[in-house]
Amino acid sequence: MSLLPALLTSVVLAGSPAMRYSSSLRAETFLRSENLTENVNAPVLLDLVITPRGQIIFYTPRMELKAILEPQLLLRRADDLEVLTFGFLRGEYKIARGVRAWALQSTTYGVFPFEDFRVPVPTNDQDVRVLDASKYMYSESLVGVDLTGIRRTYMGVMAGFVYNGLLDPPTTAQPVMDRRTPAQLGPEIRALAFHSLTRRVVLGLHLYGRDVDFSTDAHFTVLQAMPVLQYKFHPLIDGRLEAGVAVGKHRPQQAPDVTLPSGEILHPTGELSLTTPVPVGHHWPVKAKLSARYVPFVNVYSTAIFPRVEGAFAFEWKGRREAQINLELSAAQAMVPAGHPHQRDGEERLAAKIQWPLTRSMAIVASGRLVRLREFLIEEKPLYRWFMGAGIVIRQENGRL
Repeated sequence: MSLLPALLTSVVLAGSPAMRYSSSLRAETFLRSENLTENVNAPVLLDLVITPRGQIIFYTPRMELKAILEPQLLLRRADDLEVLTFGFLRGEYKIARGVRAWALQSTTYGVFPFEDFRVPVPTNDQDVRVLDASKYMYSESLVGVDLTGIRRTYMGVMAGFVYNGLLDPPTTAQPVMDRRTPAQLGPEIRALAFHSLTRRVVLGLHLYGRDVDFSTDAHFTVLQAMPVLQYKFHPLIDGRLEAGVAVGKHRPQQAPDVTLPSGEILHPTGELSLTTPVPVGHHWPVKAKLSARYVPFVNVYSTAIFPRVEGAFAFEWKGRREAQINLELSAAQAMVPAGHPHQRDGEERLAAKIQWPLTRSMAIVASGRLVRLREFLIEEKPLYRWFMGAGIVIRQENGRL
């Protein structure tokens, strides 16, 4: 009789989906410079960020369901508690061999510490104070289908709806120095196709389209078509080239003190990247990536759309038990004619991150970033922002395969 409960338990487990779950707690303290959204007289500010995270995955031979919940508790300047919550849900189902359908919902919601714009709020005495955070949401609702059943070929298509902005966004364009950023919402589509001609050469096509409405009555529609060439110079060295064109229409918001032209969009687009290992010691666990892009860029405040050159160098080392070192240097510059309001806009960023395990379930982390922002609709001089932080991560993972 004692075998009956064990037999029933094994039957239930055999018929139920497998499950894996994990949890982590991340606590970090940051020293940083004042953001544009703040109005404090202090050269260095202190923040404490506590981030619990839970993740669960159910899966069967035909289905997989993944869910993540990650609230971020931000103690800014050690006296104000702000909460930013990230939720993620993705389901995937194998329709047939080589054909799978998926759906995804990703939402970030809460009080967001904006880095590069102001949110002015009138007070009872008719003055205006500048908030350093506001209720914000970024939401993606996507569905897609992937086809992998054709030999040496991948095809995929996805469509969805995106909302990005304040929950109480401005409905009319504000003067430049008020710096109230409009919300963006609209559908997106993306299609990809790749075919391996040989072991070294892969050809493909990348289509991407957006139709975006701004809360301040601006609008743009753009479609990018980019043929892709990937070439493997060496089993460890990959090159990638995308070159195409972006076409569409654009109607910017009508701000009181800035006039932007509307009309047709016709921008060449391109991206070139090279990923290669870096020889360190007797083996090469270090990867470096050099990339450059020429893309249509949308300024989220002014709603202007213009071509921009972006370049980046990234360095990554991954070791055992999730040990990791990352370093990235990037720069960007607007490519517009003389007299354009965004003629001198651009930015330079230097970011570094180190994660080092102490035990199987505990690691220390350190990170830092330096930003030089050149957006002359805000200020006439470049703006410098920086932060550096250190903390600890505790992880736990369980489940059955």
